[in-house]
Amino acid sequence: MSRNRNNFFLIVKWLIMLAAYGFLIYKLANIEYWTELQNTFRGISSQRFLFLIAVVMLMPINWLLEARKWQKLTEKSVFISLKTSIKSVLGGLSTGYITPNRIGDFAGRVLFLPKESRLTGIILSIVNSLTQNIVITIFGLTGAVVYFTQHYGTGNFSDYLLWIGIGFGLSLLLYFSFPKLAQKIKTGTLSLKIRKMLQSISSFKFWDLMVVIFISIIRYLVFCTQYYLLLQFFGITVPLHQALIAIPTMYLLITFTPSLAAAEPAVRGSYAVLILSVFSSNEIGIMLTGILIWLINFVVPMVIGTILIGMIKSTN
Repeated sequence: MSRNRNNFFLIVKWLIMLAAYGFLIYKLANIEYWTELQNTFRGISSQRFLFLIAVVMLMPINWLLEARKWQKLTEKSVFISLKTSIKSVLGGLSTGYITPNRIGDFAGRVLFLPKESRLTGIILSIVNSLTQNIVITIFGLTGAVVYFTQHYGTGNFSDYLLWIGIGFGLSLLLYFSFPKLAQKIKTGTLSLKIRKMLQSISSFKFWDLMVVIFISIIRYLVFCTQYYLLLQFFGITVPLHQALIAIPTMYLLITFTPSLAAAEPAVRGSYAVLILSVFSSNEIGIMLTGILIWLINFVVPMVIGTILIGMIKSTN
């Protein structure tokens, strides 16, 4: 039985790795504007190159914050070091890459948790995603209302923004209700595993959840800053006060558009052109910004995460 389990685990690891790399190779081979991207690097000035260096330096900070948030969420059920939390987050990128809207992120994350905590980890992964989406919606919905009022009028988008607003309100209510809901559910007739899982969730206090929200906000500001710096790298001038409206609007639309992570360059590029073309006619540069932020912030960490999953022993 143990040997069969080990063989199954090994097969699953290789399937994840092959699927992730297969998607990645296919996508990289079919991305448009490679020539334009190469030409940008050839003709870039040393001053503008500093913007790219800053973006790359912010990438580990971005995922370090995500790892700290994951560590905070799991501390009620199991203690994991920051190093393990980083591995867990990067592993989640690999499994999320081959699923719509990264819903498979939890599968990679829980592999780095003890077996008895993995069921809880699945629920906590949902809470984690909900937290970041709440932050994206808070800033994005505010920015979208201002942006579309300024540039298009809200007529064509009012219904869309209304539904996002309703979704945000329900998400916020659900997020802060998780501990009380878990407390009520666990009083029923449930298995010991389910009771243990609900116990860890119900033990969250209001301020625990606020700390997680705060970390999510800091991380959100980091990747928005990265995007703005990349616009400068490609020579796209957007006034800072307009960028504070446009970039959150773009991330809002990206977040609520169903897609595979492998298709994100196209999705990001399309929305970037839609939102940022009112400030610049350099549509190719705008598209390249979306492609490069995807490569830096997602592809590189995802490859590392795939390697880390491959190194997991089946006995873990």
